[in-house]
Amino acid sequence: MTIFRSRRTHEDFSNEVQAHIDLETDRLVAEGWSRERASAEARKIFGNVTLVKERFYETSRWIWLEQIVQDVRYATRTLRHNPAFFATAVVTLTLGIGLATVAFTVFNAYLLRPYAIRKPSALHQIEWRSQKSGGKGFRWRDYLELRDRIDLFEGVIAEHTQFVTSQGRPLAAALVSDNYFDTLGPGVLLGRASTADDGGRPVVLSHQAWTRLFARDPAVIGGPLDLNGRQFTIVGVLRPEFTGLGDSPRDVWVSLASYAQTSSPELIGSDQPRSIEITARLREGLSSAQAQAVLTPFMKHVVGTASEGEDVRAEVQPATPNQLSLQLLAILSPIAAAFALVLVTACANVSNVMLARAIARHREIGVRLSLGASRNRVVRQLLTEGIVIAVVAGFAALALAAFALRAATAAFFATLPPSVAGILRLVPIGIDHRVFLFTLGTAAVATVLFALMPALQASRLSLIDAVRGQGGTTRQGSRLRHALVIAQVAVSMILVVVAVTLARNGAAIGSLDLGYHTAGVVSINVRAQDGELIRKLVPVLTADPRVAEVGVTGGNPLFIRSRNVAAAPAGRTDAAATRYTFVSPEYFSILRIPIVRGRPFRLDEARGSARTAIISEATARSFWPGQDAIGKSIRIERPNGRPVDDLAGYPEVTVIGTVPDVVSGLIVDGRDSSHIYLPMTADSPQTLAALVRGRTMREPGAEALQQSFRQVAADPQIFEALPLEEMRALQIYPLQAASWVGILLGGLALILSVSGLYGVLIYTLNQRTREIGIRMALGASGAAVVRLIVRQSARLAAAGAMIGLIVAFGSLKALSSAIQLQTVTLVDAAAFAAGVVVVVAAAALAAYHPASRATRVDPSAALRADA
Repeated sequence: MTIFRSRRTHEDFSNEVQAHIDLETDRLVAEGWSRERASAEARKIFGNVTLVKERFYETSRWIWLEQIVQDVRYATRTLRHNPAFFATAVVTLTLGIGLATVAFTVFNAYLLRPYAIRKPSALHQIEWRSQKSGGKGFRWRDYLELRDRIDLFEGVIAEHTQFVTSQGRPLAAALVSDNYFDTLGPGVLLGRASTADDGGRPVVLSHQAWTRLFARDPAVIGGPLDLNGRQFTIVGVLRPEFTGLGDSPRDVWVSLASYAQTSSPELIGSDQPRSIEITARLREGLSSAQAQAVLTPFMKHVVGTASEGEDVRAEVQPATPNQLSLQLLAILSPIAAAFALVLVTACANVSNVMLARAIARHREIGVRLSLGASRNRVVRQLLTEGIVIAVVAGFAALALAAFALRAATAAFFATLPPSVAGILRLVPIGIDHRVFLFTLGTAAVATVLFALMPALQASRLSLIDAVRGQGGTTRQGSRLRHALVIAQVAVSMILVVVAVTLARNGAAIGSLDLGYHTAGVVSINVRAQDGELIRKLVPVLTADPRVAEVGVTGGNPLFIRSRNVAAAPAGRTDAAATRYTFVSPEYFSILRIPIVRGRPFRLDEARGSARTAIISEATARSFWPGQDAIGKSIRIERPNGRPVDDLAGYPEVTVIGTVPDVVSGLIVDGRDSSHIYLPMTADSPQTLAALVRGRTMREPGAEALQQSFRQVAADPQIFEALPLEEMRALQIYPLQAASWVGILLGGLALILSVSGLYGVLIYTLNQRTREIGIRMALGASGAAVVRLIVRQSARLAAAGAMIGLIVAFGSLKALSSAIQLQTVTLVDAAAFAAGVVVVVAAAALAAYHPASRATRVDPSAALRADA
């Protein structure tokens, strides 16, 4: 067989040819030839050594390819004759590689995939920074000036993103400059990509919006599309690869100038807001640093509000979906580690099975060795079987990943709060060449992880053991199998502990008492933070018979990030950071927050901006422990020396009431450690948001609110109406989703570790059948045999569980020190205890069948068994 052919090395072949040349030369010299002539003649006879080398390489290449083909054929035939092993290995690896592919596909969609446009590397975002502020925001007139800088840019585009409504459905609209598509050059599926207004107010659809709104009907081109009650004409549909610039996909693209004339005149009016993002394509040969140096003096003029002498600089950064950074990678590393652990567990499981199978094939391997096959040849043959398994599993993993992503996307939108699901957009998450290469690389790494060690272990069989029919690597193989099972149990312990921790934390946050009633309350914010619109909206809502109460605030609960001042009792100097909120007198009754001591704000106090305050109980305890806070005064200062414009008229306030502590910001931060409420009305300059409670739990509905919004603004989507109950659910959702993913990963790892432990016990039982038969023949009871099997299971499970507990504790302890949370803890004793119970129960389940099988061994049959 060619597969066992002994191959000469290149050096041996060359030396042999040279030896023949030397012999022929000596013979010719003996006949009277000169040495030079004899050597030349010999070379003619035997050919040039270089030519021999080339022919040798060509022959070796064909032999190598022939051997590879034979290895693949033999591996395929062997696996076909063992369908149970093949199916088990493929399914196990498919789960591990498929989950890793799912994680990488999401990572690729949001961080690696470049924009599907012409020359994406030349696209740069223009921003500005100053000593006090900065950002992306420009005015329309700033864009017009930058557009004319042809010395720096091949093209400059402007974009302003906002939500609009179409027949009651929210759409993410990109208001863009007319050169947007000409500059970017995205792929067009239907029609044309142009927003230049020729009288029909053209609009371009994304592929996702075309699918969602028109079910991919090609007849939409030239048809109407209602946006905020005005008719636009659909002129094109883009290919699915392009969803806009940034990580938030757009549904439609409209000319900014055309849209502003009818719906948002302030965008191009005299008092233009800084709400436009500018992106430019740099000229060939111009670096971002050079463009930044030229633009920095220009930024002083653009910003306009910068004080004299203040440093204002331009920033020209590559426009990418998301910037990769060490901080971002550190945040994503725990997620990547979790998916990688499942892959490692799957590889360990398959490796265990392959090791047992390879050792069981010692007779076959012995025959190969006796026929002249080298150890490397045997290793390559066994490794080829692993490659065949990995290739099949890799393609199956791609199919599994595609299905899982579709199912996960559907489940994601189905479990989101309804108000958020309507406005949330995801980038296209699909399989591309990067995902394919990742899966291919993962399958290759998996092959090394699960196939190489069993192949090396099995190939250590000596010829003497092979001739005797004995497996000489049984002891070493047992140690390796046990190490693999311990690793599997350790990984499952880590993932189970993390999953239980996330689930307990999600349940704790979900059951947390916020200190107020969210049911039936709708929070209304203005996306542009325009208090004037809220002031216009309040009388409209008050006149609505479906509305019971309306209140205004400087920031609604669950939306506040951090609004702190330095406050202290009058006469004391130890000011502490304290959260503050301006609220109307209706605020406490709308949220059902009781006044524990004192009284609520009166309407005349709110209208006159009286220097009164209602404080939380935590503030009262902190400022006046053991005393009544009513009637006492609080001094309000500027934190860290920075001005607080909202509190210019409040250097000192008098406490008129106390209320319970509540959650104002993120739920995971818990209830406020201190809070001061100050009076206001809708006419106050601090007005930024409104709270509405309907007369019934279902009123006012979304359509009723849209009707009210249209009475105030031409674009009703400038208002963001979100029920507080859904806002609460949205804050809890990330932990719930993380716990679902953790339970899935932990469950898979646990199943794999249990199956691995079960396989080891079954294999060990088969290997020790003769020993068990002798024990039972000598009088050992069934209980003693059961203890023998269970003891081995307990040792492996205990070792893995201990390692897993140590790793899980260290990882969660380090993570909890980096992330400070008040409501939940990452080092949860109950979660660790639950993890131990689950893993121990799983190990006992894995040992049950082998133990019961051991008691049914027939001593007479076992004594005749071949060891």
